[in-house]
Amino acid sequence: MKKLLSALLVASLPTLVSAQSTLQSVSNIFQANCTTGCHSGGNPSANLDLSGNPASLVSALVGVDPVNPAAQAKGYKLVDAGYPHNSFLLYKCATPAWDDQFGMDVAEGGVMPSGQASLEKEEIELVRQWIIYGAKQNGTVVDPQVLDDYYNDNGMDRIDQPAAPAVGEGFQMHLGPFFLEPGDEVEFYKKEQLLDNSEQNVVKFEGYFNDESHHFLLFELDEQTAAGEDEGLRPVGIQNAFQNPYMVGWVDPDVLELPYGTAYKIDENSMIDLNYHIINYASNGDSILAAEVYINYFTDNNSPDLIEMESDLLIYPTIFIPNTGAEVSFTGNATFDDQNPETDSIYVWFLSSHTHKYGTDYDIFKRNPDGSQGDQLYEGFYNTTYDFNQGYYDWEHPGNLYLDDVYGEILPIAENDGLIQTATFQIPGSANESAPFITFGLTTDDEMMLAFIQYTRERIPTDPNGIFDNRKDEPSFMSIYPNPTDGISSIKFSLEESADVQLTVFNSLGQKVNQVYSGSLSAGQASFEFDASNGQDPNGLYLIQLIVNDKVYSDRLLQLNR
Repeated sequence: MKKLLSALLVASLPTLVSAQSTLQSVSNIFQANCTTGCHSGGNPSANLDLSGNPASLVSALVGVDPVNPAAQAKGYKLVDAGYPHNSFLLYKCATPAWDDQFGMDVAEGGVMPSGQASLEKEEIELVRQWIIYGAKQNGTVVDPQVLDDYYNDNGMDRIDQPAAPAVGEGFQMHLGPFFLEPGDEVEFYKKEQLLDNSEQNVVKFEGYFNDESHHFLLFELDEQTAAGEDEGLRPVGIQNAFQNPYMVGWVDPDVLELPYGTAYKIDENSMIDLNYHIINYASNGDSILAAEVYINYFTDNNSPDLIEMESDLLIYPTIFIPNTGAEVSFTGNATFDDQNPETDSIYVWFLSSHTHKYGTDYDIFKRNPDGSQGDQLYEGFYNTTYDFNQGYYDWEHPGNLYLDDVYGEILPIAENDGLIQTATFQIPGSANESAPFITFGLTTDDEMMLAFIQYTRERIPTDPNGIFDNRKDEPSFMSIYPNPTDGISSIKFSLEESADVQLTVFNSLGQKVNQVYSGSLSAGQASFEFDASNGQDPNGLYLIQLIVNDKVYSDRLLQLNR
């Protein structure tokens, strides 16, 4: 499915009422439950003494290999700062009633503390939060009362963990959970290491996260940059909001499958920077939100000569919106010259846009060689799936334009010419707004103007099976609706005269899955149906091929919920 990308950046940490450091709270839990007869004294169990002060606790736990051979074999540390699922201490504390993702093998022993009641869910969660936020010695990262309220009173349900890619087909990353009280708005970065630090060619992304999300974005961190970033969740500020190469992002949970023959190439020893901006919209209520994300990366590390897909955020930061009730527009240029004499064009696959709540329109145009505005490519009034002009700009769910779907091809744009973007803003009801003007900023009370673009620097080849050829020649009379679909779609076309017709459906492997029609048809409109819900394609991607008197036309049909 191809709905993707949008939105950007915020925030401030929620106010914490607990003055005691999170590490001190963790230490108190261990002192009360784990030191009597087990993890204290001159000969503590597993050589782990938890009876010291908080500073000694960090030395005893963080980055330390466990004694247990089975845990060692999995690469666990007692505490791996920022990585709960790699922290053996958390597995030893965890119970299925708290989180059933932390089960242990028999060889890893039993849940601690031994011979007495398990830790309370909010106590185990406090340990996890300390780890997620980087297992630091100082600072209060979460209010224990919020965790107590979440588990014992008024917590929203967590999102379900999706199935991860099969071994050899990709990997999964997980961010969170972290907890927001009603009205809280936060934004974090979190660096995540790849499984084996090897180069990865990602051909498909699946994003799963809370409905309350403002956005979720992925950036690539090279080895040197990653080494300079703190472990654990990092609050976002203007100074670090746009510093790393942007990859892809979501405003709604969805799937991004790249065009055939392309991939996002993650370099060896790089990391991924996960960027999550989320708001707990509950007001005057008692619903605490557990914010988290799962991303599935599907890889193709065996195909030769994959063309690299690139992404950019086309940012225009110089916006100044007066609080007068009048509309005001801003225009920015973007060029793409990479100083490589062998390339003079980019091939644009995807465009989308982003403002905050005062945005009323967003348009993107080709830029002519003389700098003037050329043909319009992107109209901000379109809906999210870019198949209907709804007559207004939906800043929370902007249109996602896949150019090969709308224009029949991935369009070349001269690097030196580039694009022009124009955004319009309006602050209605000025008497109700306290600020005299609004400028570029990271919270939803500020404004933002940026476009998302995905492109290659080489022309993308057609599928070797030939099934995706001839998209430029697609006739206007052929339509597929709904597309994407979770069931039956209608395939319609019109004939000017009688003709021999074959209508065939192929899967993404080039295999024929349905001969919808083969025979003669009279002049006029024809309509057929295809049911995509039978799961005949592993990727949820079908080619609809229409042959009329030996002339071939084709289009793609995307299946939802694959």
